[in-house]
Amino acid sequence: MAFNFFKWLLRKPEAQTQAGGESTAAVKVAAEGFLDEDLQSRVTGLEVYLCRMAFWAIVRKIGSAVAAVEWETYRRGKKVKAREYWAWNSEPNPNQSREAFFQSLVGQLYQSQEALIVETRGGARYVADAFSVTRSLSGDIYRDIIVRGESVPGVFCSDDVIHLEIDGERIRRVLTAIAAAEGQLMKSAATGFMRRQGVRGVLKIDDTAEAEEDFEETYSDLVNTKFRKYFTSDSAVLPMFSGYEYKENPPPSNPGDTRDMRHLMDDVVELTAQAFGSPVSILTGKSVTAADFNTFMTFNVLPIVRMIAGEINRKVFGHDLVSAGTYVVANCAGVRYIDLFDVANPIDKLIGSGGFCVNDIRVRLGLDVIDEPWAWQHWMTKNYSSVEDLLVGVDSTDPAGQPEKKEDGNEQEAAGGAGE
Repeated sequence: MAFNFFKWLLRKPEAQTQAGGESTAAVKVAAEGFLDEDLQSRVTGLEVYLCRMAFWAIVRKIGSAVAAVEWETYRRGKKVKAREYWAWNSEPNPNQSREAFFQSLVGQLYQSQEALIVETRGGARYVADAFSVTRSLSGDIYRDIIVRGESVPGVFCSDDVIHLEIDGERIRRVLTAIAAAEGQLMKSAATGFMRRQGVRGVLKIDDTAEAEEDFEETYSDLVNTKFRKYFTSDSAVLPMFSGYEYKENPPPSNPGDTRDMRHLMDDVVELTAQAFGSPVSILTGKSVTAADFNTFMTFNVLPIVRMIAGEINRKVFGHDLVSAGTYVVANCAGVRYIDLFDVANPIDKLIGSGGFCVNDIRVRLGLDVIDEPWAWQHWMTKNYSSVEDLLVGVDSTDPAGQPEKKEDGNEQEAAGGAGE
């Protein structure tokens, strides 16, 4: 299996085109979304596949995290679940779920460094496959919008669409350089592996056989036909003529394995993750620590989430509504799976400090709210008290700040009684 894989790697681009049914031009077109245009001429089919593999692996991770965000909508400062809530959390359009929509959005954003969300006349939101924009200080104009292979009629102003942009030039150049360099190294490693796995021997031809009139024809048939069938067949017999002697060399003591190839592929993954500013563990899914996840959220997910929320508030609601308390807030609590037993103590602290009620916690855990008045109340443990209450009974003139003495000689508790 490994030998056949390396034979595929070393095939010429023309052979890959015939086997895969995809032309070289189509491959480059598919890669144009994230390969740097100045360096595309240096990248062949294999490097494109390597670059796409690592690129889309991390983009899918980011897209899944963004798709797990809950877009909470507020009206006059109170949380509601109206039309906008349904659109961003359940059904952006009749053909896509929330997960599919945001995966498409993040993929387009990283592939083209920009993405456009357009709303059709029926109120459905789609991520545009292509569009043209005319830049202007008075407001950009968007035309030639293509959605799911169909043209969206009309001309859209800047306020009619949500246009997201990221600075991806550095990532594009780095990924192209990684693909070119690692692709050459993988080809060299595959060539070395195949040479070590190949069969070698010595063919001796004496003077008598070489002097025969049909020597050239016999030699060509032996080398190009019979030897080829002998080396490529599972079981075969090699006929030898008078004057010919073939002796097969013993296999090398260390034929090697595919470890070098796997190390090079790991390098592609690691360098791609570094280009995105993401921990390698996030991309591989191995040994993900809390610090790795926080880094991933801080540098990969939250910037996109904040940009989407900001554009929704700016384009959908506007200044007047946002100022009046009508806006959208991105709740990222659902991005990471939470084990209830792991967060039991933090939940107790959140409720006991009065910062969250019982239903607040249940919502963030993905549970149904309790339809009881007490579940919406805020509670605080008796251990919490104001500084003024703690200083009651303390003699402020005593430089040591010692509590006053009771008549029975026992010290008066300054703070301990607050939790009794």
